[in-house]
Amino acid sequence: MFSIYHEQGQNTVGRAIRSAILSRVMNFGSFTVMEIAEDSGFSTTTVSKYVSSMMKDGKIVETEKVSMHTKGRKTVRYGVPPDSFYFLGVDMRTFELTVGLIDFVGRKVRTEHFDDFRLDNTHDTLDLVCERILCFIDGLEGIGKEKIAAVNINIPGRVNSRTGTSATTFNFEDTAGVPLTEYIEEKIGLKVFIENDTKAMAYGEYMSWAAGKYSNILYINIGWGFGLGIIIDGKLYYGKDGYSGEIGHVHLYENNILCHCGKKGCLETEVSMRAIQRKLTERIGRGETSLLSRKVHEGETITAMDILDAVEKEDALCIEIVSETGTRLGHILAGLINIFNPEAIIIGGNLSKVEPCYFLQPAETEIRKYALRLMCRDVPVTTSSLGDETAVIGACLIARSKMLDGQ
Repeated sequence: MFSIYHEQGQNTVGRAIRSAILSRVMNFGSFTVMEIAEDSGFSTTTVSKYVSSMMKDGKIVETEKVSMHTKGRKTVRYGVPPDSFYFLGVDMRTFELTVGLIDFVGRKVRTEHFDDFRLDNTHDTLDLVCERILCFIDGLEGIGKEKIAAVNINIPGRVNSRTGTSATTFNFEDTAGVPLTEYIEEKIGLKVFIENDTKAMAYGEYMSWAAGKYSNILYINIGWGFGLGIIIDGKLYYGKDGYSGEIGHVHLYENNILCHCGKKGCLETEVSMRAIQRKLTERIGRGETSLLSRKVHEGETITAMDILDAVEKEDALCIEIVSETGTRLGHILAGLINIFNPEAIIIGGNLSKVEPCYFLQPAETEIRKYALRLMCRDVPVTTSSLGDETAVIGACLIARSKMLDGQ
């Protein structure tokens, strides 16, 4: 299906020009012959021949003619027909599931959110995810399954996207010899990739607005856990096995609190939505009051939305715990700035939705206190521009990137 972008026997020149074209389309939506010549290192004459051939085959089309100078002919910009192929993304969180679709140039086509989902590490949950994907596809108007080039599924924890395996979630004994991607491909009948959720969020944020401004970014995903996405020179940093960014499981505290990873004193035990939930429950249990007191006393589960709603309603106890978490986060960010010297830091996840005065400002205060001044003075710390859709759009863009890269 996707052979038109991966020609068999293509020579070095063709591969270089194709790669430059796809990179331009993914980053900017269109390209000129001159831009591809500059990116690939080949002459405009050589690039023009390949572009003409691709136009003849219907792989690219003219998108517009623009005046680059006051005199002379207009320059043609080319692009890929947006409806040539689509890419589907899936994002799983503790209490949420989101499925989305983008077209070839990265425009959102549709998203669907399921708030009746619970991420349990079971076969039933994985099968439910597959069912939701197929139902989503069935509900698309005018887009057949054959038009969907690839699917990427965001999974929390340790994910090796190169081998298609997950060491944390959906790693079952009875399917240990089969990559998770192959198992899902059999279920849904489409090419499947998997990616760590924080890496997908970092990539989505980068590709959606930051690619033209920054090349070195740190993305903080602070929800039930604490993840770090690292963009270096415009590319996701994976490490040896793809497990980079597990900063939430760095031992930082002598609090004797057991993390869900099995170790004690991890960063996540103090800086995460899970930590806020625990502290809130403990303090209510000791007699302090909150809008969530009734839920705690009746043994109901406190969700992220419960906490965010309570903060918005100016619940003093929730605000205090969230602000304390922001302070601890700032201390961590100061260290990361000193290590990575990033151009920007983006904070996403549930806690990024809190009013800045309760969360972001305490973090910024700590950054100014502990980061080296020369390294932090020009580093913007901002919240996600995509909001709730960061992860699912990132998943779609990861599917496109991996498919076009021939992975």
